[in-house]
Amino acid sequence: MKTRLLTFLILGVTLLVFSLPSVGKTQEIDDYSSDFIIEIIPNDPRPGETVSAKIISYQFDVNRSVITWTLDGKVIEKGTGKKTANFTLPSLGKESALSVSIVTDSGIETSKTKKFSGGDIDFLWEAQTTVPAGYKGKALPSRKALIKVTGLPHLFNSAGAIARQNLIYEWTLNYKNLPDDSGINRNTLSLRLNDSGDYVVGLKVSTRDKRTSFQKFLHISYDGFKTKLLFYKDDALEGPFYGKALRNKTSLQGKDLNILAEPFFLAEGGTSDYFWTMNDKAAKPGKRPNRILLMKGEGSGQAEIAFEMKREMANSLQVEEGVINVDF
Repeated sequence: MKTRLLTFLILGVTLLVFSLPSVGKTQEIDDYSSDFIIEIIPNDPRPGETVSAKIISYQFDVNRSVITWTLDGKVIEKGTGKKTANFTLPSLGKESALSVSIVTDSGIETSKTKKFSGGDIDFLWEAQTTVPAGYKGKALPSRKALIKVTGLPHLFNSAGAIARQNLIYEWTLNYKNLPDDSGINRNTLSLRLNDSGDYVVGLKVSTRDKRTSFQKFLHISYDGFKTKLLFYKDDALEGPFYGKALRNKTSLQGKDLNILAEPFFLAEGGTSDYFWTMNDKAAKPGKRPNRILLMKGEGSGQAEIAFEMKREMANSLQVEEGVINVDF
């Protein structure tokens, strides 16, 4: 079976991981008013990623100012109009400080410092959708599916790695706080995909004193991914032959043929109804509602076997159907 790969756009936002109590995307210290800003591209860098920094000001002429860029005490760029600098963020668990000192064209001195932590959050997700037993692929999300998201943070302070069970987890969905799902060691979130489009899951983890924190976002979407139905031969002794799905046409080579209908990626739960037909006439299912046993009779010919599954849940009806022609 050929499936498309589910792509998640994961956005990480680095927050302060050092001893001061204030928390921000990066810690920024300036000597007086916010006469310039340091723009980081991308604005959601990850540990070890190469980024670009740019000076933006509406208070003085950046192009005529002498700008000195210093990373961890080492000058990386210096000169008139040097308004950009490229550098690499620290690896996981380490910190870096980027300082910018400016002498404007009118002789005013100003500076700012940004601190970057080497924290991160790994997201694990699991879709509660139907797949065959022993299926080695990943169950993909679909409408009305329940998704379980687990956050595995990597936070550090001067003493080293911070135990995950000591962190406070604050979840958001589409940028709205979820206080009932947040708290100490609440590292999992369950959500149901009721509508199409993006679901933005946010997780902020922090220590109890708020001195160390990190935030990251996960985008989930099921747009472009459809449920499907495949037929398999189901042997009485060996079980289903999941390694090879039956195509639109197969043949009854022995005395009988047991066909199994497997729906992929339907949301689990609710109530389900199953319907088999043979040449547009109702047919009796096998021992399980998604199986049918065909027996070879006299003569030869072709039968059109159709299967339909209806699942109703959360005021929504999902229908999956398929047809296979059998020569006998």
